[in-house]
Amino acid sequence: MPDFQTILGCLLAVIIAIVASSMELMSKYQARTIGEIFFSPYYFFFVLLNAVFCTLVYWALPYISGILVRSEFLPSLENPLVRAITAGLGYLVIARTSLLDINIRGQTVGIGFDGIYSTLAQYLLRHHDLRLRRKMWEDFQKAFSSYPPHIFLGAVKLLMRQLSEYDREEFETTLARLKSGQPKSLDFCYGLYILLREYTEGREGAEAFLSQLNEVLKSDPSFEKTLREEFAAITS
Repeated sequence: MPDFQTILGCLLAVIIAIVASSMELMSKYQARTIGEIFFSPYYFFFVLLNAVFCTLVYWALPYISGILVRSEFLPSLENPLVRAITAGLGYLVIARTSLLDINIRGQTVGIGFDGIYSTLAQYLLRHHDLRLRRKMWEDFQKAFSSYPPHIFLGAVKLLMRQLSEYDREEFETTLARLKSGQPKSLDFCYGLYILLREYTEGREGAEAFLSQLNEVLKSDPSFEKTLREEFAAITS
């Protein structure tokens, strides 16, 4: 029967593993809100997958330390804290380790934990990504049905004025890419909407710029005419 310290160390290792994997997702989906990233069944099962592998590594560390793991901390692995940190930060290295490499038609195929972990993780992350894309498209459709197409171009221009010099350079490069090739109206607006989301906070941030620009155009017909003509020239 494991003692309390061992159980507490295992729990700490799992927490470290979950935090590390969650930070990786936050880095990948910087344009999405916390709710969009983490309130997902695929994220839940991804966390569960990492927790299971981390737990297995934590309990196995004393037995595999001399085989798969080399570290200056090895003499102290009996310490639950050191063991927890080692498992929490290093479980992915072991989870992606092949126990046996087989050469098939000139290609090396690894057999081991990596085949199980990588297959499950990639499946969950792919469906998580598809879910986020679908949510973005649904948000765009709501905005597209509420505002005329040229409003998206104007909102992007309005946002660009408020960016720092560093962000503006990258922003202008992306905008130029969206304008190239005479894109269709719907595709161009969707690209502009994604650009709005990249530099604002969630759906509400993008909506605020669209609404603000819409109010500006109501009091400035000449600007709206110019914006319509520019949008038509890009998408014609």
